[in-house]
Amino acid sequence: MAKKKDVPDSPRSWAIALSAFVISLLIAGVLRTTGHLFVAIMDTYGASRFQANMPFSVRNVVRNLGGPVAGAIGQRFGARNVTLLGVVLGSLGVLLCSFAPNVLWITLLWGGIHGLGVALGNTVISVVVIQHFVKYRATASGLSAAGSCFGSFFLPALMEHMLFRYGLAGSFLLMGGLMMHALPAALILEEPSWMRRKDDSTSGIPSSKRRKNISEFSAFKESENVLTIDFKNRSCSGDLEKNSYERSKECISNLNPEKNGINNQAFTSSMTSIEDISKNKVEKVKNGEMKSRNLSSKEAETQNSIPEQQTQETSFNKAILSILSNPMFFMISLSLVALAILIDPVFIVIVDFIMDKGFDEEVAKYFISALAFGDLVGKLSFGWITDRGYMTVPRYMMMMHIAQGVCFMLLCLLHEFYILMFMIAAVGMTVGATVVMYPVLVGMYLPSVQSMAMGCVPFFTGIVNVAVPPLIGYFRDEIGSYNGMFYITGSASVIVGFLWILEPLLLKFSHKHERVQNMKPAVSS
Repeated sequence: MAKKKDVPDSPRSWAIALSAFVISLLIAGVLRTTGHLFVAIMDTYGASRFQANMPFSVRNVVRNLGGPVAGAIGQRFGARNVTLLGVVLGSLGVLLCSFAPNVLWITLLWGGIHGLGVALGNTVISVVVIQHFVKYRATASGLSAAGSCFGSFFLPALMEHMLFRYGLAGSFLLMGGLMMHALPAALILEEPSWMRRKDDSTSGIPSSKRRKNISEFSAFKESENVLTIDFKNRSCSGDLEKNSYERSKECISNLNPEKNGINNQAFTSSMTSIEDISKNKVEKVKNGEMKSRNLSSKEAETQNSIPEQQTQETSFNKAILSILSNPMFFMISLSLVALAILIDPVFIVIVDFIMDKGFDEEVAKYFISALAFGDLVGKLSFGWITDRGYMTVPRYMMMMHIAQGVCFMLLCLLHEFYILMFMIAAVGMTVGATVVMYPVLVGMYLPSVQSMAMGCVPFFTGIVNVAVPPLIGYFRDEIGSYNGMFYITGSASVIVGFLWILEPLLLKFSHKHERVQNMKPAVSS
């Protein structure tokens, strides 16, 4: 039975997206359990709030700053290998926390080993998903990223139950074992057949040797043709200095004109008709044309949908230079920074912000669920806008950044419960709809260094995350309200949204720089 061709947007492609969903659920979804772990660490070790928060802050910094490491490994060795390593390290870091004697060890294990594992295991999986799709890239990216949202629905409740039944050490042990279940999903993360790496091309044969082999092959074919002519008509002999046209003419003149055939001297009474040969060739061509016409439209469409062969850069230095010389990389990174400084503080202060408006703490907790629900809806429901071509990706990014910034600033002016709930869900939807587009953007503007670029994009976000605690402390403790912080971060999102108008100019500059770089080797040679 013939092996089915690997094509984009196929059932196998959706299986890849589903496996990324499972990995995101188990690896990234653990972040949503930190609220329960924060309280349990304080109760178990008698730690202060600053000490209890250290493992989770270090984890976030390591996860973002470790992105370039994950991207470099994935660019060189493939996404499946780096994801497997990340799942093992992430699970091992949580497992070893069950034996930690103090908060310092938890900081090293959870923040260091687990944080690095999350960086390795959850950075480049979206790249593999995007590589397997052409028509439904945004939808598939939303499905793979929605795993962390689903994790926020049941993992916190599971952690609360485990802490009550087994304590902090037992909960760390069970959660680490649960994360190990992401290994089977990571095993099927294989790059598509139309993706290749530079060191895999032509089986590693040097170019000089390839040219030599090609010339030898051509000479062999030419000599083979001469020998075939001599075999077919041994009586055809002429001066070696005659050109090929004269020799061919002389050979044809020796053919039997009455029979119109070629007499093979090796076998008596053997004659091959030239007309028969011509008829056979014509019939073969006609049969081939009929077979190609009889192909079903589905098969023809499948064959035409296979993308062209794409090469992934494996040199670390060349990949970094390619990324840093592309202005679209900085545009994508700036968009992620604007999104991070808007949404990261919300997960921390949302309850306190709602309580400042006069609601009880029990009621304020429902806004966390509304934010998570909106995030899930945004990741799963808005990809069709760009997949079906109703809006270009740059314009989509502009609209979503402006929408989330405006909705975020409106939270400061609203006080009605249901309107606030709706606006929080709207913020979550716009954030989720924006997050799914970053792998798509990397695939569009940085196709040859996707893994490396996907790892480097969160680097600036990790640096900005350091400023989030002082920002929260200044506006709440010094000013007495979160409104100023919401206005600043919301305005930043709107400004970045309008910056996407410059995308054609940045893309033109990128193409110009690429042409200059391609001309340099030709000039030097």
